[in-house]
Amino acid sequence: MDDSSISKLSDRVDFASKTILDWVEQDQPITVVSHLDADGLAAAGIIGSMLERLNVAFKVRIVKQLDEDSLKELSSEPISPIIFADVGSGQKDLIYSNLPEHSVVIIDHHQPLEYELERCVEVNPHLFGIDGSRSISSSGLSYLVAKSVDLNNVDLAPIAVVGALGDRQDSGKRHNLVDLNESIVKEAVEAGFLEVKFGLRLFGFESRPIVKSLEYTIDPLIPGLSGNYNACLKFLERIGITPVDEDGNLRRMSDLSSNELRSFMVNLVKYMLSKGIESKEAESIMGTIYIISHEPPTSPLRDAREFASLLNACGRLGVPSIGVAICMGRRGEVLDKAEKLTSRYRQTLLKYLDWLSRNLDKVRQTRFLQVIYGGDYVDDRIIGTLISIALSSRILSPKKVAVAFAVSPEGKVKVSARADKALARRGLNLGLAIRDAASQVEGVGGGHDVAAGAQIPLNSEEDFIEVLDKIIAEQLGSE
Repeated sequence: MDDSSISKLSDRVDFASKTILDWVEQDQPITVVSHLDADGLAAAGIIGSMLERLNVAFKVRIVKQLDEDSLKELSSEPISPIIFADVGSGQKDLIYSNLPEHSVVIIDHHQPLEYELERCVEVNPHLFGIDGSRSISSSGLSYLVAKSVDLNNVDLAPIAVVGALGDRQDSGKRHNLVDLNESIVKEAVEAGFLEVKFGLRLFGFESRPIVKSLEYTIDPLIPGLSGNYNACLKFLERIGITPVDEDGNLRRMSDLSSNELRSFMVNLVKYMLSKGIESKEAESIMGTIYIISHEPPTSPLRDAREFASLLNACGRLGVPSIGVAICMGRRGEVLDKAEKLTSRYRQTLLKYLDWLSRNLDKVRQTRFLQVIYGGDYVDDRIIGTLISIALSSRILSPKKVAVAFAVSPEGKVKVSARADKALARRGLNLGLAIRDAASQVEGVGGGHDVAAGAQIPLNSEEDFIEVLDKIIAEQLGSE
């Protein structure tokens, strides 16, 4: 990523902001279409805040997949400008065939189709040689557009950080955000909206009692502790940390002495090693923490990673509007509902992880794939998160691509695929492989080099696996 690439992306960002301002000047109502994951909801929230501040009429629509059906719904409405966020770059052909007369801005970080779309401004880092899977997310791009519209929108920078963390872009050596994401972090810090520190990457470690923080951490999964409150209590007591103070209140991280905090870190890593977790993975429990300064100390939105988990819960449990509203600054009852969703989401994930751990013998192995059949047991909106955690926690092998299927209520098959970064260094490009394999079974797909997804027809799974295995063999230079 060089200065020339950044300059060209910046020019495209400015062009997109000018296009949006032209729509506003013409008093055109704007539709925002985004994805249901944390990055998609963060992007929608940033764009929604930007449009709200411009006093323009707009509506937000969140989609599970940008496909023929969702685009046909849009085509049935009166023609108006559309901003696609976290979707669109891989579906430009479908957009053109279904919305030929619409003016469009695409703000997306997935690998784009080589397809020219008329009346469209596309903001995508890949177009300028910048890696959209690590350097910047769709919420980060949306923030750049919003800041180009009005510099006062710098207060939206923490939401971009939340989206990037939700998309697992903390790929630096200390689990920190890098490249353009790091630039956004610096802007947020300088403006007083964000604090950055090094510590334990436990769920809500800044805002929750330490025993709850330990219990609620499932990414990474801590065997024997994640989801088990009593086991977490006993662990803390065993390493000499009293989880409850003299008044009977659960102690928080801020209540620990420096020696207790050091002991907590050291003993937690030792515990993970004792459970067979590799040293690199165990030590990854320590990393960079991003704190949103203006959120109260006990708020679930104060720790940016916890904020991202809350957004994922809202989107993947079917109430994305709550996540978007929170990103746009709504609190009170909306936040209470989101916290309940987060609790349900965590329990659902733990249930699925337990199911997968007990059924590892049923995971189908091909030369390059490990295939999980979720059927209609695993929610198709959660299957991707499940295999991401299973892979990062080494429940699944990092040596092969993890592919999971789940049947949606609409009778289609959701495909989620994840791979270790080491395979990408050998030449794997999962986004292109999934897109190609899906198209060969009359489906649609795409994504990043190590994370991708697709939607394919029911009963086409075996053909899809066969095709995907061959494509990956070619990418990795194997016969």
